[in-house]
Amino acid sequence: MAKNARRENSTRGLDKVSEDQPQRPMSELERRVIQLEKDVAILKQLTRWPLFIENAPLDKTKPGVKERIGDVDLFAWRDGLIRWLEAYWPWLEGRLLRANSAEEVGAILEAVSEEPYLRRNWQNRLLPNPAELFDFISDERFKKTKLPKATVKDALIQAADDDIRRRAANQFPARQIANAMAGVPDISWRRSLDRCSANPSTIRVDLITDLHFRELHGLPIPGPSVLTDAYSTLPRGFWPLTAGTKDV
Repeated sequence: MAKNARRENSTRGLDKVSEDQPQRPMSELERRVIQLEKDVAILKQLTRWPLFIENAPLDKTKPGVKERIGDVDLFAWRDGLIRWLEAYWPWLEGRLLRANSAEEVGAILEAVSEEPYLRRNWQNRLLPNPAELFDFISDERFKKTKLPKATVKDALIQAADDDIRRRAANQFPARQIANAMAGVPDISWRRSLDRCSANPSTIRVDLITDLHFRELHGLPIPGPSVLTDAYSTLPRGFWPLTAGTKDV
């Protein structure tokens, strides 16, 4: 009992000494840690972001596969192909649809291409890949596309909703080809078609293609005042001279 009493008195003495000692100044690091803990506590109350919710399960989903071509480049190639193909579409339409091989498709495209040193980037991307284009135009996803008169009208005659015009024009065959081939060879034509179709081009239908489909569907031809200022990538005379040609 005496030994325990002495131990207790000894402990009290140490406690007393500790109390009498001046408090050690808090270090700058300790103050920053305490302030950080306070800030985090406030942030937990203000946000519902899962990382700050107690016991919230972490998102373990794997990030998606990065596309080999970004949307900006993909849509730029697509729009370039549209301008090129629609300018020649009355001449291209029957020939491409009757093509029996990738070699024939390549020859048809070469016929409407500029000299090699003048070719635009989108021509240089498409011309080396006639096999992929032949595969696409032979596929049911392209062949089953038939343009109803109402669709052509929405695409060519200013619609009340500009989104209706874009989506209607997106059904035109030259645009379907452009959608499919814009990403080739970086991605498959199927992937390219899906991505481009989900975000249709905003450019207006080329005048050559416009007049071609108006004639096919019996839609009124714009008057001289409209045609005078209308833009076309080819001289106007090309359209009537070649629209009825049947030879390859």
